[in-house]
Amino acid sequence: MASASCAFGRPAWLASPLAATLAALFVQLPAAAQDPEREVLPEQRHALAFVSPTGLAPLGGKMLFSAFHIASGQELWVTDGSSAGTTLLKDIRPGFRGAFPTGQTAFKGHVYMTATDGESGLELWRTDGTAAGTSRVVDLRPGEEGAMPSELTVFGDALYFVADDGRTGFQLWKTSGTADTTVRVSSIDAGPRAVARQLTVAGRRLFFTATTREHGHELWVTDGTPAGTRRVKDIRPGPEDAGIQALTAMGDHIYFTAHDGTHGTELWKSDGTEGGTRIVKDLRPGESPSRPSHLVAIGRTLYFAADDGVHGTELWKSDGTDSGTTLVKDIRAGSGGSISSPLTTMNGRVYFAATDGASGAELWRSDGTATGTVQVKDIAPGAKSGSPARFAVIGSRLWFSANGGSATGVEPWISDGSPAGTRAVADVAAGPRNALPLGFRALGDAVLFAADDGRGNERLWRRSKDGRVTLVGAPLKERLR
Repeated sequence: MASASCAFGRPAWLASPLAATLAALFVQLPAAAQDPEREVLPEQRHALAFVSPTGLAPLGGKMLFSAFHIASGQELWVTDGSSAGTTLLKDIRPGFRGAFPTGQTAFKGHVYMTATDGESGLELWRTDGTAAGTSRVVDLRPGEEGAMPSELTVFGDALYFVADDGRTGFQLWKTSGTADTTVRVSSIDAGPRAVARQLTVAGRRLFFTATTREHGHELWVTDGTPAGTRRVKDIRPGPEDAGIQALTAMGDHIYFTAHDGTHGTELWKSDGTEGGTRIVKDLRPGESPSRPSHLVAIGRTLYFAADDGVHGTELWKSDGTDSGTTLVKDIRAGSGGSISSPLTTMNGRVYFAATDGASGAELWRSDGTATGTVQVKDIAPGAKSGSPARFAVIGSRLWFSANGGSATGVEPWISDGSPAGTRAVADVAAGPRNALPLGFRALGDAVLFAADDGRGNERLWRRSKDGRVTLVGAPLKERLR
């Protein structure tokens, strides 16, 4: 297995052309800029000693992300994939407390997010990738509490989100990017307990779930106007919740799981009308639930995991009809169940982690037929589990984390769907330590991801086209306390 370029011991960056550039960036930060209650090592004051990169969002050939630095707290950063081209974009909340940007979502040449400047609470912000172009969009709830925008979702020509203005509870809002164009779409049971969530686009409709005192938490739909925002159906009649989860678009329909009070939690679908909202199939007849999960669509076929009470949690597929909803394969014969991860799709196939009872949890793929449902590779040979997880599809490759054994731990892997094309990318956290990679995103012909450096620091890494894996930022010899 190839080791990452910044092998431990003498860091590789010291011998690289970037050394002089990085050395210039390693300024000592004023002691007053850091949390006085936090123990800080000198290396942690380096300008590029950021940790915990999250929410990678591409913008204009660069990648924006949120990260923590001892001087600025959790703030917004930008990178071109190199250490020299990585910098704090803007200290939105000056000082060490941080703005906590989250939910980064690209929309019309900007990246939108939730953040706080310390004077207003968590509100909607946006950036064009420059410090000058980073600003708050609107202060929906003046004061320290903030509107706490979440679930940022592009639908049509607007950005939709859920927020609480302090008067109407968590309602559906939309914006075109300015305060003047930011308006509330819904007024569902307005009050402090109002809750809207699970925004999901299907065709020309935006589905979501919302709570009313009369009907509980049920399925709603909107065309983007207050008049076109309505409850689809009271799936579980009365004030009790239908427990709707896993909203997944397939064409113009939305598929989800729900409990109507008669059947257990089963697979449902909706075309946005009351009459067109129904249970697809009672996989486990009666009140016992089959608990469908990990819903994904390929064309006109929905794949999911479910337990019919006979086979355990296995792979199923559906075309939206009762007769067209069938078990794909009983991978682990009997009632034990096989599937242990979410499903993801690549090149017309479904990929997931499963065990057949002989091997542990390993990488499998399916074309929707029993014969075409096969193990891709026994990553940890024998009864041990490779436990592939955190899947991301980049081009024609599946990226994921997996445990290759006690010699390497959990590291980044890549697969083209064949045994020979499934391999470890690098031993980022050298030896048996776990890198636990996640958040794989493409940037040009490279792939960026977050992973532990082997010392307990989650850092940003770059895998270039030539296969080299390098640290983006300054190396840390100790865990950031």
